[in-house]
Amino acid sequence: MTGISKPRGPYQNQTMNANGVSFGAKQICFIVGLVCVAGFIVDMLAIGMPPNPFDLPWRIGFLQQMGDRSIVLLFGTALLLYSQLGNRRLTRPLSLILLSIGVAFVLSSVLVIRDSLILRDQTINNISTQEQQIQTQIEDSRGNSALPPGVTPEQLDQAAQQITTQAEQLKQNTRNGITKSGLASIGNLIVVGMGLIGLGRFGLTSARKAQRN
Repeated sequence: MTGISKPRGPYQNQTMNANGVSFGAKQICFIVGLVCVAGFIVDMLAIGMPPNPFDLPWRIGFLQQMGDRSIVLLFGTALLLYSQLGNRRLTRPLSLILLSIGVAFVLSSVLVIRDSLILRDQTINNISTQEQQIQTQIEDSRGNSALPPGVTPEQLDQAAQQITTQAEQLKQNTRNGITKSGLASIGNLIVVGMGLIGLGRFGLTSARKAQRN
């Protein structure tokens, strides 16, 4: 008696590798990963133009933008690595590249800390200098005979006090703003950097297992 054949599903015709993963799925991961990595590179090239790595504001802005977009790089490289698992020729070099990029991200977070502290001090010093200049002008105007008749010494004292209050508020806002943006960038760079290092270590382990087999 002839047995009844079981219906074949729409995905049963796909070629499977040794790990039971279809090559079609890996090709999709490769395409999406490549697009993510290419998009990240294009964004960073556009943001970094014209390049001026020795300029402090440029460097801080560039690293902040890189940290904000780094999750796209992590996602793309994870897909690329997954698509190449089992390929002995590409898994190991790709894993080494991921390790190097991850270490670079972690080290760049140290640069962000340094640059943020320098920028904060420079900005606060500029505010203090401008405040001192205005206070000097107010003091000089006290003995100025050309002072408008409606301006009294009490008004000058009030103006000097307002300048001091506004300067202190501006300094505090500067500290808070630079600290918050710096911490966000540092967190992104460290987290993504550690993720890339983890991907690299996983890829190297997979490559060693493939060689043993």
